Amino acid sequence: MSAPEPAPPQPPAPREPLLRLRPLGLGEILDDIFRVYRRHFGLLCGIAAALAVPTFVLQLASRSADQYGFLITILGNLGRPSALAGMTPPEPPNLALVLLLYLVVIVSVPFTMGAVTWAAIALLLGQPVSVRSALLAVVRRYWALLGLASLTILCPPVGIWLLVRWAVAAPALLAEGIGPVRALDRSWTLTRNSWWRIAGILFVTYLLASAVQGALGVFAFPLAVLVPFVPAVVRGAIVLLITTAAQVLVLPVLYLGVVLLYFDLRVRREAFDLDQLARQAAPPG
Repeated sequence: MSAPEPAPPQPPAPREPLLRLRPLGLGEILDDIFRVYRRHFGLLCGIAAALAVPTFVLQLASRSADQYGFLITILGNLGRPSALAGMTPPEPPNLALVLLLYLVVIVSVPFTMGAVTWAAIALLLGQPVSVRSALLAVVRRYWALLGLASLTILCPPVGIWLLVRWAVAAPALLAEGIGPVRALDRSWTLTRNSWWRIAGILFVTYLLASAVQGALGVFAFPLAVLVPFVPAVVRGAIVLLITTAAQVLVLPVLYLGVVLLYFDLRVRREAFDLDQLARQAAPPG
């Protein structure tokens, strides 16, 4: 009697949707930001770290750490004129690597806009996501995201008002598979008659994230000054490392807030909650 054939491997089960399908207030949006952030801390910060590592390495390679370290050493010896007199200025930064650093920052703008945003959309809708899949999703929509960033920068500036009206353009572009111009139009439509509410939510989210990043940044300089018996370049590297880590920790919070705001606006204006409930109730296949 032949042995039974092994059962075919089953596809991974979809994640449980994290999106609350109803209109949310400011407190509920902030609660959801940190609920998703805590539950998927490794994934979200892993994406942010993957985006921050290239610029961090180029800062070290271009001798930016030497400049920071020299400045920190000066600040730490302000009361010791003899120590200041014996200090030797560091070599100037490597101009080619500094230019490469700026180029990398410009090229990575679509990844900064899109990677965490895509991951947040997938997590909230219960879809599988990883660091690799989030980065690949940005690669597939790279030119659309770059076009969206360019339109936002190049259009005539009219201050904070325009930034609020276009706040959810990136989630719309990624979630709906549309182009940059259409994404701006979608954001314009979704945010109509809600400017003050959206501005308040964005301001509070940015304020909380900036407070955390600022606190870590302020902590970096005293730590670099107080570490004994290390060269200036190490002190500069400590500052760069802590400020980069602060950016990694804060970036997901900002984009989670924008994505949650996008879905909240769709629930309020387009009955997105009923559409999702209908999809969940539909038979598979």
